[in-house]
Amino acid sequence: MRKVASLFIILLFILSGNIRFDEVNRMYYNSSFRPENATKISKVLINFNDSIPDDSLTIYFSNTNYPEAFSRNIHTAVCIDSLCRLIDITLYWEPTGKYIGFSLPPGVELTKKEHTPFLENEYTRLNEILADSTSQLGFYTPEEIHPVNQTVEKADGITGATLPNLAAWIVPEAAYASYTMWHLVYGATHDSINAYTAKHLLSNQLLINKQQNNDPYNQVKALQWITTSKQNCDQFIEPALAILHKGNYLSSGHALKFLKNCSISKERLQTAVIQLLDSEDFRIKNIAIEYFRESDILEPPAVRELMTRLNSENYYLVNMILTLLEKKYHPDNDDQLKICTLLESKNKNIANRVYYFLLNLPGQSPGLAKQLNRFQKKNGL
Repeated sequence: MRKVASLFIILLFILSGNIRFDEVNRMYYNSSFRPENATKISKVLINFNDSIPDDSLTIYFSNTNYPEAFSRNIHTAVCIDSLCRLIDITLYWEPTGKYIGFSLPPGVELTKKEHTPFLENEYTRLNEILADSTSQLGFYTPEEIHPVNQTVEKADGITGATLPNLAAWIVPEAAYASYTMWHLVYGATHDSINAYTAKHLLSNQLLINKQQNNDPYNQVKALQWITTSKQNCDQFIEPALAILHKGNYLSSGHALKFLKNCSISKERLQTAVIQLLDSEDFRIKNIAIEYFRESDILEPPAVRELMTRLNSENYYLVNMILTLLEKKYHPDNDDQLKICTLLESKNKNIANRVYYFLLNLPGQSPGLAKQLNRFQKKNGL
C-alpha cells in the first residue's frame, strides 16, 4: 500500500507543469494596470471553442466605469511525446485585445525540462515573447515546433528538439510551452475580447483614449472601430492627426485613410500630410507621396510647404516635389524665381533636374529665360 501511495505521488509530480515553492506572487505587466486596483469586476461567458475548461472572461472597470482590461484563467495541459505539463496562468489583455501581462497563482512556478523552474529572467523573457504579436511563432504548426522523429538527447522535456531558427522567439528549453502560450494570447480569446468590446463596451471615451495611446496597435484598432461603427468621425479628427505624425508606418497609414473619409478640409489635410516627408522612414515618406499622386490638385498652402522643402541636397526629395508640381501645379513668377536658385546647387543632379523642369514650363516668367541662359553657358548646354 505504501508503494502504491509513493507511485501515486510520483505520478502527480510528473503530470504537473507547475511546482509550488514559497508563496511568491509572479506578476508581469506591460502597463500600469493592476487587477487589484479595479473598482468593479464582472464575468461574462464566452464560447471560445477551444480546449481550455474556463469559458469565462473577467472584465476590470475603473471608478468611472471605464473598461481597463480583460483576463482569462488558463488551466491546461501541454503534452508532447506522452509527457504532460500543466499550465496554470492568468493572461491579461486590454479591451482592444492587446496583451498586457500574466500572473501565476501564489506559489506556482512554470517549469522546463526535468521540472526545472523558470528563472526570473526567463519569466521576463516569456512576457516579452507574449507581447510580440508579430512573432514567428504565428507561422509554425505544433508539428513543426516539435518534429515527430527526434532523439531523446535533443529533447527539452516539454518541446522535444527546438528548431534553431526559433531561438529568438522562445524561452530556452520551453519551446512548446512558449508556442502554446503565444497562441493562447493571440487565438480565440483575443478575437473574442475584440468582438465583445466592439459590441458592448464602445464609447467615445474609450475610442479617444485608445487614439491618444502611444501604442500603434491600440490606435489602429480605435480607428477601425470608429469606421465600422459608422460614427461621425469629426470629433476624432484631432486625435487622428496626432496619430498621423507619431512616426509609426502602420498607424500613420491608417490615420490618413481614416482622415480622407472625414470632413477635414483638403487644404488642412494636404498641409498635414506634407509633414510626413520629413520622416526618416522611407515608408512614411511614401505614404505622403502616394497621397499627393492621387490628389486632383495641390492646394496653395500645400504648395508653399512643398516649396520650403525644395531647398535641399536630397535629390530624391527634390525630384519627387518637382514631379508633383509638374502634374498638379503651375508655378507663378515668384515661385519660378525661387526654384531658379536651385540651379546653383552643388548637387549636379539636382541642378540639372531643376533646369529641365524650368525649361519645360509652359508659361515662363520674364526673368526665367535669363537664368536658363546663364545655366546653359555655364554647363555647355
